[in-house]
Amino acid sequence: MKIIVVGGFLGSGKTTALIRLGTYYASIGKIVGIIVNEIGEIGIDGDVISQYGLETKEITSGCICCSLKMSLRETLLSMINNLNPDVVIIESTGVAYPGIIRDEVMLMNLSIEYEMAPLLTLFDGSRFKQILKEIKNFASQQLAQAEVIAVSKADLVDSSMLPIIESAVQQINPKAEIISLSSKNPESLAHLIDVLERGGNLNSRLSELKKVIADDGSLLMAGGKASGNSVEASGVGSYSAEYDLDENSLGSLTGPDYERLVCEIVSLIRNEAAAKSPDFIGHIKLFLESGSVLYKISLTTAEEEPAYDAISSAKKTDSVLPNLKILSAVTGVASAEIRGIVQKAVAKVLNENGILFN
Repeated sequence: MKIIVVGGFLGSGKTTALIRLGTYYASIGKIVGIIVNEIGEIGIDGDVISQYGLETKEITSGCICCSLKMSLRETLLSMINNLNPDVVIIESTGVAYPGIIRDEVMLMNLSIEYEMAPLLTLFDGSRFKQILKEIKNFASQQLAQAEVIAVSKADLVDSSMLPIIESAVQQINPKAEIISLSSKNPESLAHLIDVLERGGNLNSRLSELKKVIADDGSLLMAGGKASGNSVEASGVGSYSAEYDLDENSLGSLTGPDYERLVCEIVSLIRNEAAAKSPDFIGHIKLFLESGSVLYKISLTTAEEEPAYDAISSAKKTDSVLPNLKILSAVTGVASAEIRGIVQKAVAKVLNENGILFN
């Protein structure tokens, strides 16, 4: 069994990358299990991943590198016992230290034979300047233990800037292998898979791991610095919620109507959050599921326009009632304030369109 840990800050493209990885391994006959850690109480990314027919388990309401380590162990053991996967991909929340997650897995003494892929951390090249401005210290700690750093969303970065970004990232972690990644580019994904398949010597990694374990058994960051609480260190406020939508009040809404609705909600949240934190970065994402289609929209900075997509489901959806799930996690705004902003925006748009919700 191969275990792949994927980390990176909010909105760096982790979910898209692991969907590509998961569907690749499934296409060559591998049994794939995916574990997703969500910062909020409502699981969202798991819904998107399962649309592609991939077996997904979610761990919510915290970070598996801080407060949910036992949940990770229980989820991983359950997946091994019930699914017997060939490949397990673990996606950390965007405010986790992925190196600690990798190390925790290696300390679990799993009864099954397994191989750890090189620790993969994504760094969003399209938000290079914003990351350096808003969360440089936190991002540096996320990258500190990575074995492979993928400068993601390379298709959105000017080709002349990519070497500069890669050089800056290399300075943060001189030992890591740096690659560029565009999840839209098959050649780029093939390169990533090639890097992950190189594997490595597990005993060698365990030997290195012993160097970052404190006397009390806790894990240390590179350089001997205590990891602390990654959620607090990130400076991110977050809130997630799920709304059941009345099917009758949706009436004869079509795809363009759903696009307008979700765009209006996310735009309202962005504007209110930007009024409190003009240069915020993070991830605001909203999924509206109706029938066999999942309407997905997200943004990752204060200045960008929402990115919209509609995904046809690969799973049976006859029993799924219309619902809306939303996660807002941004820098510089307290969680209580984000909660109020989200609730106000959702209620305003749904009420104005005569949609009953609970």
